[in-house]
Amino acid sequence: MDRGGRSRVGAIADPPSDALALGELLCSLDSLDDLARWRDEVINLHRQVILGTSAAPDVASCACNGAGSRVARPVATATLEALLAAGIDRMRENGELAVDADPARLATGLTAALQGGSLLAKTTRDIAPLEAALDAARNCLRSHSAG
Repeated sequence: MDRGGRSRVGAIADPPSDALALGELLCSLDSLDDLARWRDEVINLHRQVILGTSAAPDVASCACNGAGSRVARPVATATLEALLAAGIDRMRENGELAVDADPARLATGLTAALQGGSLLAKTTRDIAPLEAALDAARNCLRSHSAG
């Protein structure tokens, strides 16, 4: 137990995905290239935090408000999924993904990859599991490419 009465396992199991979800990039997500940039930024921030080159950013992410402007704040899981689903839907609309791609399901997979990969990276102090998880989720998304 830590001084706050929480179990150490709980503290380890709390991945930094909320702080590192980079909602700002997700607000304008509308292509697989944008998703690759988001993945790279997530990896870079995790690398900095996990390997101890910086403290976890307080406000490393933001979300779009209803008017389309950006508001700096941590991105909760539901918001992260919604931003990913909206971006995936835009990819369908612009013809990059097949019309039968399910944005909600694919967004859930990406979110699970981020959270699970983040947890593994944090507990092992190795970025490779996060890279593998996000790459697998992106490959799944790419399998729904139109054409």
